[in-house]
Amino acid sequence: MEGSNREPLVAEGIKSRKFMRCVSHAQDELQSFRSYLRWMCVDQSTIWTASLSWSVFVLFTIVVPGISHFVLACSTCDSKHDRPYDSVVQLSLSSVATLSFVCLSNFYRKYGLRRFLFFDKLWNDSETVRRGYTAQLDRSLTILGIFVLPCLVAETGYKIWWYTSGSSQIPFLGDVVVSDTVACIMEVFSWFYRTTVIFLVCVLFRLICHLQILRIQDFATLFHVDSDVGSVLSEHLRIRKHLRIISHRFRVFILMALILVTGSQFASLLITTKAKSELNIFRAAAAAADDQSDGTEDEAEGEEDELDNSKLIPAYAYSTISFQKRQALVTYFENNRAGVTVFGFTLDRTTLHSIFGVELALVLWLLGKTINAL
Repeated sequence: MEGSNREPLVAEGIKSRKFMRCVSHAQDELQSFRSYLRWMCVDQSTIWTASLSWSVFVLFTIVVPGISHFVLACSTCDSKHDRPYDSVVQLSLSSVATLSFVCLSNFYRKYGLRRFLFFDKLWNDSETVRRGYTAQLDRSLTILGIFVLPCLVAETGYKIWWYTSGSSQIPFLGDVVVSDTVACIMEVFSWFYRTTVIFLVCVLFRLICHLQILRIQDFATLFHVDSDVGSVLSEHLRIRKHLRIISHRFRVFILMALILVTGSQFASLLITTKAKSELNIFRAAAAAADDQSDGTEDEAEGEEDELDNSKLIPAYAYSTISFQKRQALVTYFENNRAGVTVFGFTLDRTTLHSIFGVELALVLWLLGKTINAL
C-alpha cells in the first residue's frame, strides 16, 4: 500500500516541475530579455504590442530608407557627399532586416518566447546546464551590444559629418538646421533598428546552440561513470532531436541571409568595377550585415543491438560484454557525424569556414578597389 502511494507523489512532483518550467511569469529568467524586446518594439505578446511592432518595422525599414534614398540621395552634390552606392546599401540592409523580423515574428507567434528558447525543456536537464544557459542568456545582450554599438558610433559620426558639411547642398524642408537634424536622427535610428534586429536573430541562434553545447558537455560526464548503453543512447537521442528542431526553425533564415548578403556584395562589386566608375573613400562607403552562426559539436544518432540472455551468460562475462557495448557505441559516434543542418547540408566547421572565407574575400576585394582609387 505504501509503495502504491509513493508513485503518484513522484509523478505529480515531476509534472509540477515541468509545468513550472512551461509557464511564463513576470519574475522568471526572461524578465530582462522581455524588457529589452519591448524597448526594441519587437515584443508581439499582445495585439497592441504586435501592432506597435509592425508599425515601427514599416517606419524604420521601409519608409525612412525610402525617403533617404529618393529624397536625400543628393545626386547633384560634390563627390564627397554623393551616394552612388546608397541603393545597394539600403536595399541589402532592409531586405535582411525584413527577413530577420519576419522570422522573429513567426517564432514569437508560433512558439512563444519560453518554448522558442527551450526554457520549457530545462526541467529535464541538470543544474549545471540550467545555470550555464541562464548565464549565457544574460550575456547575449552584452554580445549584441559588442557587435552593434561600435558600428553605431561610426555610423552616427558619418551621418553628422555628412549633414553638417553638406547642409547647403542637401535638400531640406523649412529651416535647414531643423530639417537636417530630424533627417539625421531618423536615419541613424533606422540603421540602428535594422542592424539590431538582424543581429538579434543571430544572437538567439547562438544562444540556442550554446544550450546544446552545454548538454553535450553534461552528456560527456556519462562516460566517466559506469553507465549502461541504453541511458547513453537515450540522452544522445534527446540532444539529436533538439538539433533537428533547431535546424528546422532556422534553416530558412540561414539560407536566405546567406543569399542576400552574398548578393549585396556582388552588387557592390558590379557597381564598383563598372566602366567610368569613380571611386574614393567617401563614395565607396558600403555597409554589410554578416550573419554569424555558431555551430555545435557534431553528434550521432542510432541504436545498438542488445541480444543478451542473462540466464545463459555466466556472471564473469558481464564486464566483458559491457566493455564491448561501450566500445561499439564509441565507434558508432566516431563514424556517424551529424549536427545542425540546412535542408540536409551539415553546418560543420569546414562549411562555416568556407562561407566565411568567401564573404571575407568579397569584402577585401571591394575594400581593395576603394583604397587603390585613393
